[in-house]
Amino acid sequence: MADGPSKDGVVRRGAIPPHTQLFNILNEAEQAELLAWAIDNERSFQPAEVYLRTTQDDVLDPERRTAWKLRDLGPNEKVLRERLMDRLPEIMAGTGYRGPTPSSLEFELNAYGEGGHFRPHLDLSTGKDRKPIGAKPGEDRVISAVYYFYTEPKGFSGGALRLFRLITGSDGTEDSVAYEPMQNSLVAFPSWTWHGVERVSCPSGRFSDHRFGLNCWFCRKIGS
Repeated sequence: MADGPSKDGVVRRGAIPPHTQLFNILNEAEQAELLAWAIDNERSFQPAEVYLRTTQDDVLDPERRTAWKLRDLGPNEKVLRERLMDRLPEIMAGTGYRGPTPSSLEFELNAYGEGGHFRPHLDLSTGKDRKPIGAKPGEDRVISAVYYFYTEPKGFSGGALRLFRLITGSDGTEDSVAYEPMQNSLVAFPSWTWHGVERVSCPSGRFSDHRFGLNCWFCRKIGS
């Protein structure tokens, strides 16, 4: 619900949506392989776009988002799907999801360097003529998650994931909760949650020192 005066004239804010943080998603060898894949494929990363709800197009907008993205996970995709689907009951419980069990996963690997950020946004399209966004045609995202991994010692700072209360477009820190990127951890939340990535500092500028995050979207068929 959005802010608004109650019958007694008091403005009450909605709650921060349910969310959860899980650890030890991959074993040491699997995490090392994913990191090596990301670094070795630096040249395959492309500038990350933002989705315009008004035109339902993906466009570059550095004011709203500065990051690099890669959809290809190579040999890591199979094990990531297995590990995340194994943890799905925990993720569903932690995010308060009570609908039909998601049937597919959508991935996007992101790298945030110096000045990288993503202003508050939703992972869903909205509006009367909205276009569903999912891993397969006819599906929509229901649970969003971000998996963190990076080179150690860590070469960046900042880049916290901030989740906002149920106030459309809120950007006040008093109305939110933030999660600093933690090695081999995953933060999950409903896909209708407003969230953003705080600005990153990466003094070396090396790609290997970037803040790596794997966006994971659990999807289900619309109407199921």
